[in-house]
Amino acid sequence: MHLLRSGCVVLVLVAALSASGWSGSSDAGTHAADQKKAAAEDEPDLEVKELRFGELEARLSTMEPGPERDYFAGLLANATSRIAESIQLLNRVLPPIRTSRPDRAAIALQALADDYSKSFQYADAARIDDDLLAHFPSQLKPEELQGVKNDVGIMQILREAPAQTISWNGAVRLKTEHNPMNSANVELTVNGVQAPWLLDTGANLSVVSKSFAERLGLKLLPGTAQVTAGLTGVENPLRVALLPPLQMGGATLHNVVVMVLNDANLNINLGKSTYQINGIIGYPVFQALGVITFLRDGEFEAGNKTPAAGVGARMFMNGLTPIIECKVEGTALPFSFDTGASGTDLLLRYYERFHSEAKSWKKRKYKTAGAGGTVKQKIYAQPQVNLGIGDKIVSLKNVPVHTSATGSNNSELYGNLGQDVVTNFGSFTLDFLAMTFSLGEPAAAATAN
Repeated sequence: MHLLRSGCVVLVLVAALSASGWSGSSDAGTHAADQKKAAAEDEPDLEVKELRFGELEARLSTMEPGPERDYFAGLLANATSRIAESIQLLNRVLPPIRTSRPDRAAIALQALADDYSKSFQYADAARIDDDLLAHFPSQLKPEELQGVKNDVGIMQILREAPAQTISWNGAVRLKTEHNPMNSANVELTVNGVQAPWLLDTGANLSVVSKSFAERLGLKLLPGTAQVTAGLTGVENPLRVALLPPLQMGGATLHNVVVMVLNDANLNINLGKSTYQINGIIGYPVFQALGVITFLRDGEFEAGNKTPAAGVGARMFMNGLTPIIECKVEGTALPFSFDTGASGTDLLLRYYERFHSEAKSWKKRKYKTAGAGGTVKQKIYAQPQVNLGIGDKIVSLKNVPVHTSATGSNNSELYGNLGQDVVTNFGSFTLDFLAMTFSLGEPAAAATAN
């Protein structure tokens, strides 16, 4: 976009000088055309950077076959969970771009490591992360570099671990209860221990506290790593283990990876009290279940027969984080979605785009609580935000707007959607097969029916 604006300035200047008798417009016009061409060539890279995958998908239909198209098609396949296709395309395009476009090579390696991790090819994921750290560290922002170091630590521990598998003996229909954070817990029995587990689509991997791991009799895998904890951005040391068979209704999952954190890192400060989380079900389990639905009456459903709840918004994956396209003032913008968060947070990028409206916003002090601690910030609160999500409009009141980075790698997101987005609807569905996020009927209508 910056190059396009520069080109327009050049064209205006050329027109003014031509009117006064200047005869050098030919070279300037060529320069402006070159700038416009360069901007057009950079646009798909910007679409990737800004998580505008819907626009990238439309662009691919007009691109000529070849390495450049393969590169962007591989990244789109990664974002839309077509893992085998992404692995094939990115491995094919990597050799020629390693020297010609190291910036793209670094992005391709990050996506490829993610592909291998999601398909439980942990040794290959570790190999790709090592390649990225050895040859392209200068292409990564500090938070990205730290994230890759965290990832490679976990993948190294899992190098010899068996792949996660799932078997079905019927549908999943489980009763849920709201915990003090206003997110959903479900009672599960693992290794003979019945306890509540938090269902958290914002968790990249499943998690257990150290004391709970001991109760479950988990055997820790050799080695230690660290992880960045949610919106707090705090680094926490961790161990890794594999769960015994995890029974969720008619689904049985084997070899589910869990990160083992110190109890204090999962002790959430709620102001006047604290809440100890012992177990969290994360993205790889939801991915295996395929289609998951949370019902307002307190049930969790999963399996291929789960019906879609309305016309859905496009959903993409940014690594292990679901990204929902929400329309704000008519424009589709990327938001993460976290069933473990009680409320929605609007992030720095939202503030930068809409701060001209800040006259109606209220200044507030804000605490962000999560695994690893509490972060205090001075923020704004927007009195009302309207989000278009599929065929529904969601109106939120007094939404926090952050004016600085939160410390985690979410700089391209406009916000993180929490439970307040779905609370007035009868259900919501994340379809990891069709890659859509759907809201059911408004709660009043659902109750009437």
